[in-house]
Amino acid sequence: MIKTIQKIIKKRNINIGMATALPDGNLIVPFVQDLLGTELSGTTCALTRTNDEALQVTGLLLRNKMTARLIQSNEGFNLYNLDEVRYFLSQPGLAGNIVNITDEAWENAKRALAQRYLRSTKYELCRNLIRDFETANPKMRYKSDLDVFIRESKLEDFYGENGETILVSTIHKAKGKEFDNVFMMLEDFDPATDEAKRLLYVAMTRAKRNLIVHLDSDFLDKLTADNMERVSDRGNYQPPAEIAIYLGFKDVWLDYFISRQKLVSGLTSGDNLKVDGEGCCNSDGQSVLRFSQQFTTRIDEMKAKGYMPKTARVNFIVHWTKEEIGQEVRVILPELLFERMLPV
Repeated sequence: MIKTIQKIIKKRNINIGMATALPDGNLIVPFVQDLLGTELSGTTCALTRTNDEALQVTGLLLRNKMTARLIQSNEGFNLYNLDEVRYFLSQPGLAGNIVNITDEAWENAKRALAQRYLRSTKYELCRNLIRDFETANPKMRYKSDLDVFIRESKLEDFYGENGETILVSTIHKAKGKEFDNVFMMLEDFDPATDEAKRLLYVAMTRAKRNLIVHLDSDFLDKLTADNMERVSDRGNYQPPAEIAIYLGFKDVWLDYFISRQKLVSGLTSGDNLKVDGEGCCNSDGQSVLRFSQQFTTRIDEMKAKGYMPKTARVNFIVHWTKEEIGQEVRVILPELLFERMLPV
Protein backbone atom coordinates (compact mmCIF):
# COMPACT_ATOMS: atom_id res chain seq x y z
CA MET A 1 0.00 0.00 0.00
CA ILE A 2 2.84 2.42 0.83
CA LYS A 3 4.33 1.94 -2.65
CA THR A 4 0.95 2.68 -4.23
CA ILE A 5 0.60 5.91 -2.24
CA GLN A 6 4.12 6.95 -3.21
CA LYS A 7 3.25 6.39 -6.88
CA ILE A 8 0.15 8.58 -6.47
CA ILE A 9 2.21 11.40 -4.95
CA LYS A 10 4.87 11.17 -7.65
CA LYS A 11 2.45 10.83 -10.57
CA ARG A 12 0.24 13.71 -9.50
CA ASN A 13 3.20 15.82 -8.32
CA ILE A 14 1.41 16.85 -5.14
CA ASN A 15 2.82 18.24 -1.93
CA ILE A 16 1.92 16.16 1.10
CA GLY A 17 1.78 17.09 4.78
CA MET A 18 1.43 14.51 7.55
CA ALA A 19 0.22 15.45 11.05
CA THR A 20 0.31 12.56 13.54
CA ALA A 21 -1.47 12.90 16.88
CA LEU A 22 -1.64 10.81 20.03
CA PRO A 23 -3.86 7.69 19.85
CA ASP A 24 -7.26 8.26 21.48
CA GLY A 25 -6.74 11.99 21.11
CA ASN A 26 -9.29 14.34 19.58
CA LEU A 27 -8.34 14.98 15.94
CA ILE A 28 -11.20 17.29 15.00
CA VAL A 29 -10.02 20.37 16.89
CA PRO A 30 -6.40 20.36 15.59
CA PHE A 31 -7.70 19.40 12.14
CA VAL A 32 -9.92 22.49 12.04
CA GLN A 33 -7.14 24.66 13.48
CA ASP A 34 -4.92 23.56 10.59
CA LEU A 35 -7.65 24.47 8.10
CA LEU A 36 -8.06 27.89 9.71
CA GLY A 37 -4.34 28.64 9.86
CA THR A 38 -3.21 27.49 6.42
CA GLU A 39 -3.25 30.04 3.63
CA LEU A 40 -3.73 28.20 0.36
CA SER A 41 -4.97 29.32 -3.02
CA GLY A 42 -7.52 27.52 -5.14
CA THR A 43 -10.30 25.17 -4.11
CA THR A 44 -10.15 23.40 -0.75
CA CYS A 45 -11.99 20.36 0.61
CA ALA A 46 -11.89 18.77 4.06
CA LEU A 47 -12.46 15.00 3.93
CA THR A 48 -13.62 12.79 6.79
CA ARG A 49 -14.65 9.15 7.03
CA THR A 50 -18.03 9.60 8.71
CA ASN A 51 -21.00 11.95 8.45
CA ASP A 52 -20.75 12.85 12.13
CA GLU A 53 -17.12 13.94 11.69
CA ALA A 54 -18.04 16.05 8.66
CA LEU A 55 -20.83 17.72 10.65
CA GLN A 56 -18.51 18.56 13.51
CA VAL A 57 -15.81 19.95 11.20
CA THR A 58 -18.36 22.13 9.41
CA GLY A 59 -19.76 23.43 12.68
CA LEU A 60 -16.33 24.40 14.01
CA LEU A 61 -15.38 26.16 10.77
CA LEU A 62 -18.59 28.18 10.80
CA ARG A 63 -18.12 29.00 14.48
CA ASN A 64 -14.71 30.47 13.58
CA LYS A 65 -16.27 32.69 10.89
CA MET A 66 -14.91 30.57 8.04
CA THR A 67 -17.06 30.20 4.93
CA ALA A 68 -17.73 26.46 4.80
CA ARG A 69 -20.31 24.21 3.21
CA LEU A 70 -21.15 20.61 3.94
CA ILE A 71 -21.61 18.37 0.92
CA GLN A 72 -24.82 16.54 1.76
CA SER A 73 -26.69 13.69 0.12
CA ASN A 74 -30.40 13.55 -0.54
CA GLU A 75 -30.57 10.28 1.37
CA GLY A 76 -34.18 9.29 1.99
CA PHE A 77 -35.72 11.46 -0.72
CA ASN A 78 -35.43 12.13 -4.43
CA LEU A 79 -34.33 15.53 -5.71
CA TYR A 80 -37.64 15.65 -7.57
CA ASN A 81 -39.32 16.14 -4.16
CA LEU A 82 -37.13 19.03 -3.00
CA ASP A 83 -39.40 22.05 -2.47
CA GLU A 84 -37.34 24.36 -4.68
CA VAL A 85 -37.26 21.82 -7.52
CA ARG A 86 -41.01 21.20 -7.26
CA TYR A 87 -41.67 24.94 -7.48
CA PHE A 88 -39.53 25.23 -10.60
CA LEU A 89 -41.33 22.29 -12.25
CA SER A 90 -44.74 23.74 -11.38
CA GLN A 91 -44.26 26.85 -13.51
CA PRO A 92 -46.34 27.39 -16.67
CA GLY A 93 -44.79 25.62 -19.65
CA LEU A 94 -43.03 23.05 -17.45
CA ALA A 95 -46.02 21.50 -15.68
CA GLY A 96 -48.58 19.13 -17.12
CA ASN A 97 -48.48 16.83 -20.13
CA ILE A 98 -46.09 18.75 -22.34
CA VAL A 99 -43.38 17.46 -24.66
CA ASN A 100 -41.12 20.40 -25.48
CA ILE A 101 -40.17 23.23 -23.12
CA THR A 102 -39.99 26.55 -24.93
CA ASP A 103 -37.15 28.99 -24.27
CA GLU A 104 -39.65 31.54 -22.97
CA ALA A 105 -41.20 29.12 -20.48
CA TRP A 106 -37.74 28.00 -19.34
CA GLU A 107 -36.50 31.54 -18.70
CA ASN A 108 -39.74 32.52 -16.97
CA ALA A 109 -39.44 29.49 -14.68
CA LYS A 110 -35.86 30.44 -13.76
CA ARG A 111 -36.95 33.98 -12.91
CA ALA A 112 -39.82 32.71 -10.79
CA LEU A 113 -37.48 30.39 -8.90
CA ALA A 114 -35.08 33.26 -8.18
CA GLN A 115 -37.88 35.55 -6.99
CA ARG A 116 -39.31 32.93 -4.63
CA TYR A 117 -36.18 31.16 -3.36
CA LEU A 118 -33.26 33.54 -3.75
CA ARG A 119 -32.62 33.49 0.01
CA SER A 120 -32.94 29.71 0.24
CA THR A 121 -29.75 27.85 1.15
CA LYS A 122 -30.67 25.35 -1.61
CA TYR A 123 -31.12 27.94 -4.35
CA GLU A 124 -27.53 27.66 -5.62
CA LEU A 125 -27.86 23.88 -5.86
CA CYS A 126 -31.04 24.25 -7.93
CA ARG A 127 -29.38 26.83 -10.13
CA ASN A 128 -26.44 24.48 -10.71
CA LEU A 129 -28.85 21.64 -11.53
CA ILE A 130 -30.61 23.83 -14.09
CA ARG A 131 -27.29 24.95 -15.56
CA ASP A 132 -26.06 21.37 -15.94
CA PHE A 133 -29.28 20.37 -17.71
CA GLU A 134 -28.90 23.36 -20.05
CA THR A 135 -25.33 22.31 -20.85
CA ALA A 136 -26.46 18.79 -21.69
CA ASN A 137 -29.44 20.07 -23.72
CA PRO A 138 -28.31 23.29 -25.44
CA LYS A 139 -30.98 23.30 -28.17
CA MET A 140 -34.13 21.29 -27.56
CA ARG A 141 -35.41 20.68 -24.01
CA TYR A 142 -37.83 17.82 -23.51
CA LYS A 143 -39.93 17.52 -20.36
CA SER A 144 -39.27 13.78 -20.19
CA ASP A 145 -35.49 14.35 -20.31
CA LEU A 146 -35.74 16.92 -17.52
CA ASP A 147 -37.74 14.55 -15.31
CA VAL A 148 -35.24 11.71 -15.83
CA PHE A 149 -32.28 14.04 -15.25
CA ILE A 150 -33.67 15.24 -11.92
CA ARG A 151 -34.77 11.82 -10.69
CA GLU A 152 -31.40 10.23 -11.47
CA SER A 153 -29.27 13.05 -10.02
CA LYS A 154 -27.78 13.29 -6.55
CA LEU A 155 -27.56 16.40 -4.42
CA GLU A 156 -23.77 16.17 -4.09
CA ASP A 157 -23.43 16.52 -7.89
CA PHE A 158 -24.38 20.20 -7.75
CA TYR A 159 -22.14 21.75 -5.11
CA GLY A 160 -20.13 24.53 -6.73
CA GLU A 161 -16.40 24.83 -6.15
CA ASN A 162 -14.68 28.15 -5.49
CA GLY A 163 -11.64 29.43 -3.65
CA GLU A 164 -13.63 31.25 -0.97
CA THR A 165 -15.57 28.32 0.46
CA ILE A 166 -14.15 25.25 2.19
CA LEU A 167 -16.21 22.25 1.20
CA VAL A 168 -16.54 19.54 3.85
CA SER A 169 -17.36 16.02 2.76
CA THR A 170 -17.09 12.37 3.58
CA ILE A 171 -14.66 10.57 1.31
CA HIS A 172 -17.51 8.66 -0.35
CA LYS A 173 -19.41 11.82 -1.35
CA ALA A 174 -16.27 13.41 -2.83
CA LYS A 175 -15.72 10.60 -5.31
CA GLY A 176 -15.35 11.98 -8.83
CA LYS A 177 -14.43 15.48 -7.66
CA GLU A 178 -10.98 17.13 -7.48
CA PHE A 179 -9.69 20.05 -5.44
CA ASP A 180 -6.46 22.03 -5.38
CA ASN A 181 -6.06 21.37 -1.65
CA VAL A 182 -7.35 18.39 0.30
CA PHE A 183 -7.26 18.06 4.09
CA MET A 184 -7.99 14.51 5.20
CA MET A 185 -8.78 13.31 8.72
CA LEU A 186 -8.21 9.62 9.49
CA GLU A 187 -9.24 9.04 13.09
CA ASP A 188 -9.20 5.39 14.23
CA PHE A 189 -8.57 4.35 10.63
CA ASP A 190 -7.79 0.67 10.00
CA PRO A 191 -6.12 0.20 6.58
CA ALA A 192 -6.14 -3.59 6.73
CA THR A 193 -9.19 -4.27 4.55
CA ASP A 194 -9.45 -3.87 0.78
CA GLU A 195 -12.36 -1.48 1.26
CA ALA A 196 -10.24 0.75 3.51
CA LYS A 197 -7.44 0.77 0.96
CA ARG A 198 -9.85 1.76 -1.82
CA LEU A 199 -11.23 4.53 0.40
CA LEU A 200 -7.74 5.83 1.04
CA TYR A 201 -6.95 5.77 -2.68
CA VAL A 202 -10.12 7.71 -3.49
CA ALA A 203 -9.32 10.32 -0.83
CA MET A 204 -5.73 10.89 -1.89
CA THR A 205 -6.58 11.20 -5.57
CA ARG A 206 -8.97 14.09 -4.85
CA ALA A 207 -5.92 16.37 -4.39
CA LYS A 208 -4.42 18.22 -7.35
CA ARG A 209 -1.70 20.26 -5.58
CA ASN A 210 -1.61 19.80 -1.81
CA LEU A 211 -2.64 16.90 0.42
CA ILE A 212 -2.60 17.27 4.22
CA VAL A 213 -3.35 14.14 6.27
CA HIS A 214 -4.22 14.13 9.99
CA LEU A 215 -4.12 10.70 11.65
CA ASP A 216 -3.66 9.02 15.03
CA SER A 217 -1.91 5.82 13.90
CA ASP A 218 1.45 4.79 12.45
CA PHE A 219 0.52 2.96 9.23
CA LEU A 220 1.95 5.80 7.10
CA ASP A 221 5.18 6.16 9.08
CA LYS A 222 7.22 4.48 6.32
CA LEU A 223 5.86 6.76 3.63
CA THR A 224 8.59 8.89 2.03
CA ALA A 225 8.48 11.56 -0.65
CA ASP A 226 10.63 14.50 -1.72
CA ASN A 227 7.81 17.00 -1.23
CA MET A 228 6.50 15.76 2.10
CA GLU A 229 6.52 17.37 5.55
CA ARG A 230 5.76 15.37 8.70
CA VAL A 231 4.58 16.92 11.99
CA SER A 232 3.98 15.20 15.33
CA ASP A 233 1.26 16.81 17.48
CA ARG A 234 1.41 15.68 21.13
CA GLY A 235 -1.35 18.02 22.31
CA ASN A 236 -4.37 16.81 24.24
CA TYR A 237 -7.51 18.45 22.83
CA GLN A 238 -10.99 18.68 24.31
CA PRO A 239 -14.08 17.58 22.35
CA PRO A 240 -15.59 20.25 20.07
CA ALA A 241 -17.69 22.95 21.71
CA GLU A 242 -20.54 22.53 19.21
CA ILE A 243 -21.95 19.67 17.16
CA ALA A 244 -24.42 20.03 14.29
CA ILE A 245 -26.88 17.24 13.53
CA TYR A 246 -28.93 17.04 10.34
CA LEU A 247 -32.27 15.29 10.79
CA GLY A 248 -33.83 12.84 8.35
CA PHE A 249 -37.32 11.41 7.94
CA LYS A 250 -36.84 8.99 10.85
CA ASP A 251 -36.05 11.90 13.17
CA VAL A 252 -39.32 13.83 12.77
CA TRP A 253 -42.99 12.98 13.37
CA LEU A 254 -44.22 12.95 9.77
CA ASP A 255 -47.98 12.95 10.45
CA TYR A 256 -47.60 16.10 12.55
CA PHE A 257 -46.87 18.10 9.40
CA ILE A 258 -50.35 17.39 7.97
CA SER A 259 -51.86 20.02 10.26
CA ARG A 260 -48.93 22.42 9.87
CA GLN A 261 -48.88 22.97 6.09
CA LYS A 262 -49.80 26.66 6.18
CA LEU A 263 -46.94 27.38 8.59
CA VAL A 264 -44.46 25.22 6.67
CA SER A 265 -45.32 27.00 3.40
CA GLY A 266 -44.11 30.24 4.97
CA LEU A 267 -40.63 28.85 5.62
CA THR A 268 -37.57 28.45 3.38
CA SER A 269 -34.38 26.44 3.68
CA GLY A 270 -32.03 28.41 5.94
CA ASP A 271 -34.74 30.02 8.09
CA ASN A 272 -34.05 30.00 11.83
CA LEU A 273 -36.15 27.86 14.16
CA LYS A 274 -36.48 27.70 17.94
CA VAL A 275 -35.99 24.42 19.78
CA ASP A 276 -38.82 23.92 22.29
CA GLY A 277 -37.93 20.52 23.71
CA GLU A 278 -40.44 18.40 21.80
CA GLY A 279 -39.70 19.96 18.43
CA CYS A 280 -39.20 23.35 16.79
CA CYS A 281 -41.16 26.59 16.42
CA ASN A 282 -40.98 29.36 13.85
CA SER A 283 -39.91 32.90 14.71
CA ASP A 284 -43.45 33.66 15.95
CA GLY A 285 -43.34 30.80 18.43
CA GLN A 286 -45.73 28.59 16.43
CA SER A 287 -44.94 24.87 16.45
CA VAL A 288 -43.90 23.64 12.99
CA LEU A 289 -42.42 20.20 13.73
CA ARG A 290 -42.17 17.51 16.36
CA PHE A 291 -39.26 15.13 16.90
CA SER A 292 -39.75 11.39 16.59
CA GLN A 293 -39.31 9.17 19.61
CA GLN A 294 -36.08 7.92 18.06
CA PHE A 295 -34.59 11.41 17.88
CA THR A 296 -35.86 12.31 21.35
CA THR A 297 -33.78 9.40 22.61
CA ARG A 298 -30.79 10.73 20.71
CA ILE A 299 -31.22 14.15 22.33
CA ASP A 300 -31.12 12.44 25.73
CA GLU A 301 -27.91 10.66 24.68
CA MET A 302 -26.37 13.99 23.64
CA LYS A 303 -27.37 15.54 26.97
CA ALA A 304 -25.69 12.64 28.78
CA LYS A 305 -22.48 13.56 26.92
CA GLY A 306 -22.83 17.18 28.03
CA TYR A 307 -24.38 18.63 24.87
CA MET A 308 -27.61 20.65 24.92
CA PRO A 309 -29.67 21.72 21.87
CA LYS A 310 -28.96 25.40 21.27
CA THR A 311 -30.33 26.56 17.90
CA ALA A 312 -32.03 25.12 14.83
CA ARG A 313 -32.78 26.05 11.27
CA VAL A 314 -34.57 24.64 8.24
CA ASN A 315 -32.21 22.44 6.23
CA PHE A 316 -34.55 20.85 3.66
CA ILE A 317 -38.23 21.19 2.88
CA VAL A 318 -39.29 18.03 1.08
CA HIS A 319 -42.59 16.82 -0.38
CA TRP A 320 -43.72 13.56 1.24
CA THR A 321 -46.78 11.43 0.44
CA LYS A 322 -48.77 9.68 3.16
CA GLU A 323 -49.70 6.63 1.14
CA GLU A 324 -52.66 5.56 3.31
CA ILE A 325 -54.62 8.65 2.34
CA GLY A 326 -52.74 9.67 -0.81
CA GLN A 327 -52.02 13.12 0.57
CA GLU A 328 -48.78 14.96 -0.19
CA VAL A 329 -47.40 17.31 2.44
CA ARG A 330 -44.31 19.45 2.92
CA VAL A 331 -41.93 18.12 5.56
CA ILE A 332 -39.19 20.09 7.34
CA LEU A 333 -35.88 18.31 7.86
CA PRO A 334 -34.01 20.64 10.22
CA GLU A 335 -30.44 21.15 11.36
CA LEU A 336 -29.86 21.27 15.12
CA LEU A 337 -26.81 22.76 16.78
CA PHE A 338 -25.80 21.29 20.14
CA GLU A 339 -23.50 23.19 22.54
CA ARG A 340 -21.23 21.47 25.04
CA MET A 341 -22.04 22.67 28.54
CA LEU A 342 -18.97 23.27 30.70
CA PRO A 343 -18.95 21.72 34.17
CA VAL A 344 -20.06 24.16 36.89
